[in-house]
Amino acid sequence: MSRKDKPQPNLVKADVDDLLAMSPAARTRLLLKLYDLRPRRTLSQNFLVNEAAAEAIAQAIDVHSGSETLIVEIGARLGALTIPLARLNRDLIAFETDEHLVTALDLLLKAFPDVTLKHADITKEPLEKLAPDRRLAVVGNLPYHITGLLLQSLMELGHRCDVIVVTVQAEVAQRLAARAGDEQYGILSICAAYYLERVATLQMLGPDAFMPQPDVSSVALVLQPRCSPTAAAGGLTPAQERLLLSTVKAGFAHRRKTLRNSMAMSNHLDITKDQLDQALAEAGIDGDRRGESLELDDFVKLALAVERVTEAR
Repeated sequence: MSRKDKPQPNLVKADVDDLLAMSPAARTRLLLKLYDLRPRRTLSQNFLVNEAAAEAIAQAIDVHSGSETLIVEIGARLGALTIPLARLNRDLIAFETDEHLVTALDLLLKAFPDVTLKHADITKEPLEKLAPDRRLAVVGNLPYHITGLLLQSLMELGHRCDVIVVTVQAEVAQRLAARAGDEQYGILSICAAYYLERVATLQMLGPDAFMPQPDVSSVALVLQPRCSPTAAAGGLTPAQERLLLSTVKAGFAHRRKTLRNSMAMSNHLDITKDQLDQALAEAGIDGDRRGESLELDDFVKLALAVERVTEAR
């Protein structure tokens, strides 16, 4: 008999009230036992169980977003963060991809009429189409195996967000805050410089903040998106913004190589070597530099130069 076919616990309202009154650690242990669940490594299921951290994250969402803003939680898991968010008495959509966790979550969240639980893979959801007439506040303990993908998607959505509060690996937090020349500097760093006004640490989280404990430390971050990244970069058109991101990806495609060679070998840009040399010269950038030495402004100049030389052919 599979877990899906096993009879589910027959919990009455009093039992659910007891569950909601428990600490996240005690509730998580009990739910895992009641529903015969085991954390799935393939889904990076390290459940947040630090109650103070969960409360701090929920309060950061409340403080940094409007009362009519829709809260969107990524990865509700077993509700350690969902429950303090639900207690804000604001509209909340909680996404969870694991059907086994959804059953337990659905039971816990019945007491909160403002919460919608959605069983879906967040990486396959068109978030840009979610509640298009509303502002968003995005929150979540991001799964380690797709953190970079999710962060880039969220930053691209940032113009619709009052705030983004996420828990990520400490290494990822360093990459977001890195500056040109830093060892951790890369595509994520430039995306953060382009899309975000500010990256602030809310709380450091050791492995014991999670169950089971991961091998790394984590950080809860408050990300303040720019209202208009294109305007902040000098008034880029949507096409120029797409070209900027392609240029950045090309510049970091082969980190050990020079900027010229990395971009020439990349499939992110449709450009000849002669055009590339012309674009580098027009932008005033030495092609023998490496991508990690360029600031956002340098990449903007280079992308605009690439646009000019490729349009002229």
